[in-house]
Amino acid sequence: MDKRRVVRFGLIACLIAFVLGARWAVVDRFGMDLPEWDQWDAEGTNLLAHWYQGNLTLGVLFLPHNEHRVVLTKLVNLGLTVANGQWDQRLEAAVNAALPALIAVGFYLFGLSFLDRRLRAPLFIFLAAAFGLPFAWHNVIAGFNSQQFFLIGLSFGAVAALSAASPWSRRWWLGATCMTLAMISMASGFFAAAVVLALMLLFLIRREITWSAAAPTLLLAAVLVAIGCLTRVTVPGHEAEMAHSIGEFASALVQSLEWPARKLINVWFVGILWLPWCLLAWRRLKRQDIAGRESGAILLGLGAWVILQLLATAYARGVEGRPPASRYIDTLVFGIVVNGVALGWLARFGRTDLTARATRAFIALAWIGIVIGGSDDQLKRIIPHELPYEGAYHRICIENVRNYLATGDINYLRHYQIPYPGTDLFLKRLLVPSLRAALPVSVRDPIHLTAHRTEGSFQMEDFRAPENRNSAPRQNPPAGLPPGMPPLPNAVTWGSFGANGSAILGSWESDPMPALKGGWLKFEVAGQVGGTGLSLEIRDAATRRVLAEVRPAEQPGNTWRAAYVRAPASPFIITARDDDPAGWLAFSEPAEMGMLSYIAWKSVQNGLLLAEIAAVCGIALCLAAWRVSPMP
Repeated sequence: MDKRRVVRFGLIACLIAFVLGARWAVVDRFGMDLPEWDQWDAEGTNLLAHWYQGNLTLGVLFLPHNEHRVVLTKLVNLGLTVANGQWDQRLEAAVNAALPALIAVGFYLFGLSFLDRRLRAPLFIFLAAAFGLPFAWHNVIAGFNSQQFFLIGLSFGAVAALSAASPWSRRWWLGATCMTLAMISMASGFFAAAVVLALMLLFLIRREITWSAAAPTLLLAAVLVAIGCLTRVTVPGHEAEMAHSIGEFASALVQSLEWPARKLINVWFVGILWLPWCLLAWRRLKRQDIAGRESGAILLGLGAWVILQLLATAYARGVEGRPPASRYIDTLVFGIVVNGVALGWLARFGRTDLTARATRAFIALAWIGIVIGGSDDQLKRIIPHELPYEGAYHRICIENVRNYLATGDINYLRHYQIPYPGTDLFLKRLLVPSLRAALPVSVRDPIHLTAHRTEGSFQMEDFRAPENRNSAPRQNPPAGLPPGMPPLPNAVTWGSFGANGSAILGSWESDPMPALKGGWLKFEVAGQVGGTGLSLEIRDAATRRVLAEVRPAEQPGNTWRAAYVRAPASPFIITARDDDPAGWLAFSEPAEMGMLSYIAWKSVQNGLLLAEIAAVCGIALCLAAWRVSPMP
């Protein structure tokens, strides 16, 4: 393999790794595994419950969620839940991160096909920042929001492939598949077909293609546009979210077009940010025989698609002229990417006289300055404020749901810090037996342990009891725990710390438990577990052979730390032993964690490290690329 290919593949790998790592880092710090809001309806009662009850049909998959038919999102999340054995939003979000990574790679490969070699390293950095940084942070941490990425990626594929594909060729079939699948991504999925239809008609009018070459694409695009219009869904009550005047509509639209420079409505910002695409469109429409005709047509179509999306959003969600919500920002990011690549197209295929080159340089500098300044302003609001607030909300949601499920005390849910709007409505979904059984490890019911044999100091404490949930401070420390040791809220624990600090040695053994289906067990442990003479183990119920030793990465001391072990595939028991007069240990009932949930959790934990490695390697490859001629 020559140097050009090595650099090209290396940069593609770094781009994927950086986008994945950066998004995983956000999921790790601010996301949660507990499903929230729309998931309880679209995924829970309207999908997973049908699956577990054995009556899932195509009609259920195509059932609208609000105005949208998010079939692809449902299929992906259903597959993850079934394969994992648990319903885990963090797993969904971790998998979703692959979609913007693939979109970034698609744009990189598209740019390589026509950009000047000096611009290809900046293109890599531009795409890594655009698709890796959490501008649309809600789409990063929300497992249900993959429909945004499906919509963008499939529409990109449809426009890029069909703009210059010969009928029935491999590229044509790829574009046709993307255009068709976009229909079941979101309600506006047919916009891709509308743009392709408009491009084909433009090419016919300008005699760039023949009727025979355009007919298959025209027919398919027209059929899909018709289907999209005829199957449009209206939701009673959503009229309140629509723009109610031309002023509200214009305000919402301009605030989308001027993103990321969105401190105030400023038409000048809109003019600069969208000027590259406008100039490309003017040049592509004005001249028929220019160089870069194919790439220019693709960029023309992509920009038109973004504008259609913004018009629809400003109309359907433009009440009071509000700026777009976080879930729509990925479309705005895509629009900025289109304009950035359009700058490169103009540099490669624009006029070459001194005046034109100076004008392009001025526009490029102004555009880059506004994008960098606006992006910095966005991230200064998102990273220190919006994401920490969301992360705190997620932690409280998990705590409240876990406490309710452990105690049955509805007061834990009688407020807004729950993952669904309204306590009574949430309870109807939470207490569906099949959904409760599929809940993720953070809130799922633990495996009930019964002591088979206890010798010496091990004592049980049930913190679910009403007297233990009293806000008044306890007179005596919890059984098995030292004074000052915080109890594990609403859980059953065993500890070996003797009463009044006395050193009483002992052991504990559970009743046998049946084999598990796979995955992991999560314990909360405290004390000097894993130290000399202190052990917590899982053993085979028949042979008493040690299957796993339960210990966290660091000795917890007077705190609680999570420890994970592989779930046994045969009947097992749990044993604990304290042979150290100066030490003690404590542990909780374990909870099951799906195998894919564990992999996702470990992946997002290492997201920041992955992004840092990818960034360093990517920059090194960009520098190395200058020494390779021609560039990859």
